[in-house]
Parts: sequence; structure tokens; C-alpha cells
Amino acid sequence: MKPEEIITQAQGAVKALEERLACLEDRLAAIQRTLEYEYGRPRRDVAGHDPARLPLISQIDVYGIPTGEVFGYNRSHLDVAGVLGKPATRGHLVNMGYSNVQIWFSYGSSKVGPYILPPSAALEISFLVEKVEFEVDLEGGYSKIQVLFQ
Repeated sequence: MKPEEIITQAQGAVKALEERLACLEDRLAAIQRTLEYEYGRPRRDVAGHDPARLPLISQIDVYGIPTGEVFGYNRSHLDVAGVLGKPATRGHLVNMGYSNVQIWFSYGSSKVGPYILPPSAALEISFLVEKVEFEVDLEGGYSKIQVLFQ
């Protein structure tokens, strides 16, 4: 064999290996994302819960919108990242009132919801949360939400 042929074959083999490695990296990243969603494991760039710091424990009063008011005017907000100093990675919400409560979760620019939380029900979260919004379903209704986030 000529040296040029050996170099060409070696370059082809290296290129094929690079393509296979890129494919394996993509597969590993997909598996990691699946585990994050499936088992609530936070992303690596988000600080985990530090047992030396207390979790966010609070009770929030949520009042219904009076008749004739603009929708969303009386929505209660909780800035989880501002209080904890990081996004929450897990926690729960309990509706201790007598009215259904609509809940929206925000992380970055994404916002999901509304989740409907009936009276005496709990909602466990294992995803990243920076901000939570609450609103009572009924006009003139009232509810109290117990919050625990870590």
C-alpha cells in the first residue's frame, strides 16, 4: 500500500469514530434528560437542597376576584427563587381552604398551568420552580395554601 492510501483510510476511520461518538453523546444526553423528568433529578447547573438551610415554609391566603374585576387582577404570587436563593427542586402545596385553587408554575420564560387543586388536596412537585401563582376559581371565594419548597 502507498502511504497516501493508508492516510486516506485512517482519516476515514477517524471520521467514522467521531460520528459514532457524537451519536453516543446525544443518546447519553437524552437518557439524562429522561431521568431528570422521570425521577425529579435536578439539572447539574442547579444547586441541590442544602440540609443546613431551612426550606421555604409558608401559608398564602388566596382570595377570589370580586364581580366585574379584570381576570388575573387578584392573583397571588410567590417568588420561590427570591426567597430560597435558588430555584426549588422539590416540595408540595396543600389547599387548606374551601375553594378550588388554580396554580401556575414558572421557570425562566416557561410557564405551565393552571393546575386545579381541590380543597384538602396536596400537590407534590419534583421539578424546577422559580415562581408560583395562585388564583381561586370562584368569585368571592377564599382559600389558604400551605407551601413547602426546598
